[in-house]
Amino acid sequence: MNETTSEPTTPPTPPPAQPRYRGRDRHGRMPDPRAHYRAVNRFAVISVVLGALSILTMFGWLFGVLPLAGIVLGILALRQIDAAPGEMTGRSFAIAGLVLSPTLWVLGMGYVLFVAINEVPVGYTVLTFEDLQPDPENPGELIPQKILDLEDKPVYIKGYMYPGRQNTGIQQFVLVPSLFHCQFCQRDLKSTEMVQVATVGDLLADSTSNKTGVGGKLYIDRQEAVRPLGGLPYKIEADYLRQ
Repeated sequence: MNETTSEPTTPPTPPPAQPRYRGRDRHGRMPDPRAHYRAVNRFAVISVVLGALSILTMFGWLFGVLPLAGIVLGILALRQIDAAPGEMTGRSFAIAGLVLSPTLWVLGMGYVLFVAINEVPVGYTVLTFEDLQPDPENPGELIPQKILDLEDKPVYIKGYMYPGRQNTGIQQFVLVPSLFHCQFCQRDLKSTEMVQVATVGDLLADSTSNKTGVGGKLYIDRQEAVRPLGGLPYKIEADYLRQ
């Protein structure tokens, strides 16, 4: 009787492991980029940029449009992302824009109010050069009535010093609404677009191209108001300067 001898069975050798590459799955295949890619909502990005720029409101009221636009675009971005969560991302940008816009808006406006409150002395009426102009629909008006009512009363107005020869220790100068006029003659300016300033006491001014705030008693020369060009109907005896 023949005996059969069984030989030990050798287990099959497993195939060599495929190298793993960054960005590939365990089978070495590249994933389909269209399956996982979500576009960043552009309104969300613009919202956070406008939110950061909202700090510019500290330089003037007109910059208030920046935080307002940032809030509107942030809300719009969140709505679009919620409507298509599998296609859009950028929620964190939109939320950041919604936080930055009102926060920096409040800080900027607070600074503007602080400067405005501390800039004008108590009891002084704030004027602009627009307030000094006669009503174009009333040809016979030379000086607005509201300005006539302020004669011999303290007022405050901001403008630019008309360039002169003296640079420091100035006691008299002309204040104008802008620097975009003839630098060599006053004929390009209407009489009501100039204010003659004379400092009182030991108050002195220095020549500057920046805006200058002038506070003091307002006087009106009605004879000068008749001259549409070259006259100086408005005069302020300045006891306060802010340069």
